[in-house]
Amino acid sequence: MSSNLSRRQFVRAGLLGVSALGTLGLAACSGDGANGSDAGRAGSDAGQAGSDGTIELKYWYSWTDKIKENNEERVKEFNETVGKEKGIHVTAEYQGSYDDLNSKLKTAFTANEEPDVCVMVINGTQAFADGGMIQPISDLIAKEDLDDFWPGLMKNCYASDELYGVPYLRSTPVFYYNKTLFEKAGLDASKAPATWDDVVAASDALKAAGVAGYGFYSYVWVMTAFTYCNGGTLFTDQITAPSATFNEAPAAETVEWFKKGVAEHGFSFSAGSNGSDALDSAAANQQVAMWCNSTANLTNYLDLADQGGYEIGVGFIPKNVQNKVPTGGCNLVMTSRVADARRAAAGEFINFMTSKDAAVKNHLKTGYLLTRQSDAADDRIKEAYAKTPEYQVAFDQLQYAVGDYMNAGYTEAAKIYTDAVDKIMSDQGEVQATLDDAKQQADKALQQ
Repeated sequence: MSSNLSRRQFVRAGLLGVSALGTLGLAACSGDGANGSDAGRAGSDAGQAGSDGTIELKYWYSWTDKIKENNEERVKEFNETVGKEKGIHVTAEYQGSYDDLNSKLKTAFTANEEPDVCVMVINGTQAFADGGMIQPISDLIAKEDLDDFWPGLMKNCYASDELYGVPYLRSTPVFYYNKTLFEKAGLDASKAPATWDDVVAASDALKAAGVAGYGFYSYVWVMTAFTYCNGGTLFTDQITAPSATFNEAPAAETVEWFKKGVAEHGFSFSAGSNGSDALDSAAANQQVAMWCNSTANLTNYLDLADQGGYEIGVGFIPKNVQNKVPTGGCNLVMTSRVADARRAAAGEFINFMTSKDAAVKNHLKTGYLLTRQSDAADDRIKEAYAKTPEYQVAFDQLQYAVGDYMNAGYTEAAKIYTDAVDKIMSDQGEVQATLDDAKQQADKALQQ
């Protein structure tokens, strides 16, 4: 299979560029010689064995700050324990954002220089599996381990019913609110608004107190969450013949609710490409009292609140008809030409990086989710959650988590949707007509 992926096959994975600051928080083929001869790869394999017979593996990861530190720490720990015992040594190499890594992986595969194991943003699993660049690994992962991961994290680990990835640094969106502003507006600051009606009522009270209530921008991940909570979807899950569903009643009603919130209930919309920065600035300066973002942002928000002299709280994404949230982040995958002894070694590394112990350390270090259900009983987790209960919210919300979209044209289609939301919120188009027009464009992007 050619490594020159068509746009239908190759995902530009642009989700969850999270820095996850702080020390704690809740803030993701057979070896058939494709894209190069087996002989050529065998020569490369020989160059990856140490003089003492040690198997040398190359591991690619994304993001800096605490995420980079975590990757380097876990790799060092592996090399000094399991790796030392079994004759395996891993070299970790930083590759930038998820977009950067995916692009570099495509190029490296063509040049026969791909890593053995890498992180992969969850939206990319199907496209890279279809492209023959990653391989199934179900024979390397114990069933009891797979059963221990939260079910909502597993969908994006599969492509065409084959296991290609294991949950690593994963996240969900959550609801944040400024407790101090709630108290000033006469609201109960002990709990987050649980429903859409609660959000509207709180925004009305905050508006009367002179501050914006709910702040947002056209963040497709959060819009997906709110649409799920209204019983709808933005796109179908089909890999073949996918289509946009964001013009259907539940999704259109969601956009209408946001628009009415701006017009009548003190919602604040941040338009344009800098919407994320504008919303974060407004939240830090207490210009909005409620917003949604990744679990991995909690530590940073707590730090900002401490510096600003206010308190924040955390809740589930508010529901209208149900609780349901998408997941994000990355899995660990193995490239397709890794074989034989090196494949077994790569499996050892993946299992180590996603083990129960590593899952606790990954979570506490980076702020991403606690991926293992059984780790709730770990004393380190109990101690951390007792100290800062807000961190448990995302863990509790995982019971309502589902996988994210993996259609190859998703990124382009999502941009068409968010552009439509920007247009609607800026009073440049009616909700239904604008979404109907955007659906036609998005369907073309999804299906080519």
